[in-house]
Amino acid sequence: MSLRDLSIRKFRTEDARTVAKIINNSLLDANNNDANEEVTPKFVLTLSNKRKMYVALNDDGKIVGTASIDFDTIYSVFVDVHFHNQGVEEAMLKLLEEIAANNGFGLIKLEAGINDKKLYEKLDYNTVGELSTNEFGQCILMEKYLL
Repeated sequence: MSLRDLSIRKFRTEDARTVAKIINNSLLDANNNDANEEVTPKFVLTLSNKRKMYVALNDDGKIVGTASIDFDTIYSVFVDVHFHNQGVEEAMLKLLEEIAANNGFGLIKLEAGINDKKLYEKLDYNTVGELSTNEFGQCILMEKYLL
């Protein structure tokens, strides 16, 4: 899949089940034993009411990734395991970085899974700490200057 075959749009209520499945499969694929709870569609809907959520779609209209932003912080970047290493995560991050910059933020923060740290470092993010959550397990706190 090339990036020109990818589109990103705002999350819709009917996306909750697919997004929850992508998140859960991503956590299992990462062997993230720190995640104690399964992410449910109801939980995804709760998050969508707190943050601006987006989904990435392939050329068939299938949701292949999700990410969200709240002010200067990116959350819940997950890509369908069958679409890893195809630029989906990078495309979503670029959009969210543009949103933050357009809203006057010069620094963007995110919580990265341990297996994603190298990718984010390639995209100029720096590690600033660690965090553990029930939903997503152990996370690396990272940030990037935008301006």
